[in-house]
Amino acid sequence: MDVPLGAFLPAAVIIALIVIPIGIALVTILLLKRMDRRGKRRSPLTDKLPYQAGAQARQRVDAITTAITERAMQVTLVGPMIMLALLLPRVKWSELRFGWGDWLIVSGTVLAVIGLAWRAVGLAKERRKWQDGMRAEIAAAQQLDRLQAQDCLILHDIPAEKSNLDHVVVGPTAVFVVETKSRRKPGTGKVSATVAYDGNALKFPDWAETKPLAQARAQARWLSDYLNGETGEATPVIPVICLPGWFVQASPEGQRADVRVINPKMTGVFIATHQRARMDTARRNRIVHALHKRYPESSD
Repeated sequence: MDVPLGAFLPAAVIIALIVIPIGIALVTILLLKRMDRRGKRRSPLTDKLPYQAGAQARQRVDAITTAITERAMQVTLVGPMIMLALLLPRVKWSELRFGWGDWLIVSGTVLAVIGLAWRAVGLAKERRKWQDGMRAEIAAAQQLDRLQAQDCLILHDIPAEKSNLDHVVVGPTAVFVVETKSRRKPGTGKVSATVAYDGNALKFPDWAETKPLAQARAQARWLSDYLNGETGEATPVIPVICLPGWFVQASPEGQRADVRVINPKMTGVFIATHQRARMDTARRNRIVHALHKRYPESSD
């Protein structure tokens, strides 16, 4: 008995709905790996970053969290896979017919899978951006923390009104808010990781930016107003932009500008005492206490 070719169509569609999402997932993973290998811009960070307290334990916690997520996903697949194993052999494929509603579901499923894959690519790019930013902040923090030996008080990742302050340095004579920026370099060699600063813009090898300067000024104004309200004393705050891995070339205008631009190893700006009076210990303690109040209570 000849079976019409159309009788196999429902079976082919059902099998495709099982195989295609898996194929798209694998292709997405391979594309993401290829994009990472062929990226034209590279991280400017070349120094090894020493572990912070609890770093290896945090890595282990992250690995366990990933494993738990994977197991949870596997558990959710057990039921549908068993159902398919039980029901598919009992299906009379020659009697199946697809109506417009069935095709609508199939089309919606295909579009949903493609949309999820596209979102996964976007999340991977976003993850890399946050990962670069995290490494840059760690690199900056490790350099800034050394200033404690020179009578500076350092706090990191302080919640502000609508954002966060990457670092705050309470130096002997002034308060600094440090905004760390991660920018990938476009090539190799020192020239590709050199940024020029003239007081008006950050001039990277093949692009320029002014937004970080405005952001640093806004953060300094907010922190100054906050400290004024908390301590009852006028507390000017000096904005600083930190670019880990970049060689900063500041012109005379850039060196005199209100926003300082540094590599995190250029820590002299925080301990310079010329033209500024030294703050007494009690005042600095009040400033640090006010900053500590911005951190949330532990939820553990």
